[in-house]
Amino acid sequence: MNARTHLARSHDQANVVATVQKVVAEVVAPLALATDRDATFPAEQVAALAGAGVGGLLMPESLGGQETSTATYAESLAAISAACGSTSTVYMTQMHCAHPIHVQGRKDQQEAWIPGLCSAAAIGAIALTEPEAGSDVASMRTTARRDGDGYVVNGEKTFISNGDVADVVVLFASVDTARGKSGITAFVVDTAAAEGLRAGTPMKKLGQKGASTVTLGFEDCRIPASARLGDEGEGFPLLVRSVVKSRISAAAQGVGFAQGALDATVKHCAEHDLLSTRDRSAQDLRFELARLRAEVAAARAMLAEVCDLVDASVEEPMAEVSMAKLHCTSLGVKVSSACVELLGEHGDLRQLGVERRLRDAKITEIYDGTNQVQSMIVARDIYLSAGSS
Repeated sequence: MNARTHLARSHDQANVVATVQKVVAEVVAPLALATDRDATFPAEQVAALAGAGVGGLLMPESLGGQETSTATYAESLAAISAACGSTSTVYMTQMHCAHPIHVQGRKDQQEAWIPGLCSAAAIGAIALTEPEAGSDVASMRTTARRDGDGYVVNGEKTFISNGDVADVVVLFASVDTARGKSGITAFVVDTAAAEGLRAGTPMKKLGQKGASTVTLGFEDCRIPASARLGDEGEGFPLLVRSVVKSRISAAAQGVGFAQGALDATVKHCAEHDLLSTRDRSAQDLRFELARLRAEVAAARAMLAEVCDLVDASVEEPMAEVSMAKLHCTSLGVKVSSACVELLGEHGDLRQLGVERRLRDAKITEIYDGTNQVQSMIVARDIYLSAGSS
């Protein structure tokens, strides 16, 4: 990247992130406490972001997006996450749904769904995880059997964000379970036309309570052959490309939750004059806040570097993305927890929002591939690198 390109991209990122921050300050942050308390789906917040033109950052302008860099998307998502975890999860799920349609969809599929996902006129979901096939996606048991001019889908997906309110679902199913991952095929499902598709009741969760998470059941659900994304058996490579984006999203959330918890803690301490006194306890507090600030800044820099690597690489940099997901999500929990402790008896007060960031952060260590899975991926890369040296 030459200096002129870097400056142009930096200017683009600053403008986009500034727009996101404005919507966050005016709409997202004021509704965050109530969204969590009442488990309210954040439709207004997501619509406000889309209305400001920042609803589909990674999508082409011709399809209603901004066509920004991955780093710009990550920094924007972190800003949303700092204010409201529920909004950030719904917002990123819109992108997770649009991405595979853009990568492998026909022109008519792209034009049918991506502009609506960018504008929030349509809500999207991506159905991958199953009750008995979480991290081991090759063992998925949801089947799509060819029948005339369509497919008949049977099976169950679980922990599906937006699943109960989705207009469109990107579904991964197997056309032949005996083929393992080579049987995995992707489909774009119009939920209004999918008889035999049922959504369960939203799950009761520790955090991100406004972002609905459900089980999706498919019982002799017939979908047209035209709903297939690419050819049969092309779903697994698409899945791999999709999880790169979702793991970047989780890492960005981790940075955002850490930043939000830190900002709320500093604000509370300043308002109660806990930072200006000259006694030893105030100095210890200032030093601890300084350490946390440095850790958040380091994680943000790591995430930005990995995002640039994603955009520059021909092959997906799986190990680097896993490191970012592992580190940044763990940091979100670590910093939020430290802030709760620093606030003492005020740490668990709902109105401060620090305990909410801790609750929201915890799930990021679990979804989009648990952090134990990320450790396995990085360890395997270390082993392979050592063997080739």
